[in-house]
Formats: sequence, structure tokens, C-alpha cells
Amino acid sequence: MMRNKLNSLSKYQKIQYLSIIPLLSICIPSFNIDVQAQQSSLINNTSNNNNNNNNNTNVKIDKINLVIENLSVDRSVTNLVEIKGDIKNNSTHDLHEVKVSAEYYDKTGTLLEKVEHFITSPSYILKPNEQVSFDILEVIGFHKLGDYNIVARGETIN
Repeated sequence: MMRNKLNSLSKYQKIQYLSIIPLLSICIPSFNIDVQAQQSSLINNTSNNNNNNNNNTNVKIDKINLVIENLSVDRSVTNLVEIKGDIKNNSTHDLHEVKVSAEYYDKTGTLLEKVEHFITSPSYILKPNEQVSFDILEVIGFHKLGDYNIVARGETIN
């Protein structure tokens, strides 16, 4: 039933819906849902759609990797992973839908979680050489963290 609900939502509604699930699992211990699988399937569905669209010769790629400055990955007061930083638009294009994608690994190299967070609102435009700050609290125990890979992306405005 939850998967049908997710499939009927728009892209932004899915992100909002999925971002509340980790909070519910903290506040209500009996609320057990595999958030990683839902987020991964959402990300995979999105990337599969992009791959299908990129097979057409007339479609241009409009995602731009951005620079993350002042990145810090620290333990929060609640012993969770907190990431902070500044995303700088180092391109010559106006960007929107700026997001951070992160992969977290344990000390043996096993993937703990793969997540995406929108940093800007849908209407926000990040101009060239401007930056936006972020502060994200991940629902991952800091004691489990061994390594991570964090990237920022934005989409050009057509």
C-alpha cells in the first residue's frame, strides 16, 4: 500500500513524504519501515527514467556537479551524523533543484545508507558564484560511520 502511495505522488511530494519517515521511526519506536529501501528505489526509479531519456539524441544533460566548501561531518549531540557545508555554483549557469547526495559506509566498507536531500526550494535560483549553506542531520549512528561520499548537484534552468 505504501509503495502505491509513493508511486502516485509527484517528485517533490515523494521527497517530503520520505523525509518524515526517519523522524517517525525515532519518535515512535514501533514504526518500523525500511527507509533505505524506499529511498533507494525512489532514487533508482529517477535515475532509470533519466537513463531512458538520455538514450534520445536530442536530449541534453542538464545536471551540474557543484563544489562543496567547508564540508564537515561530525557527531551530533544525539550521536547521529551531522553534515554541514556550503555549496558554490562554480558554473556559468543559473541552477535550481540543488541537492546533496550522500553514501555512508561502515568501517568494513559496507554501504549503510544512500540518501539525497534537496538543499533549496523548487523556486530558488542559485546564480553563478553564489553559494548556499546546508546543515543536515542523518539518522545514522556516528559510531557506525567509517567513510562517506558526499556530492552536490544542481539542474540548469531551461
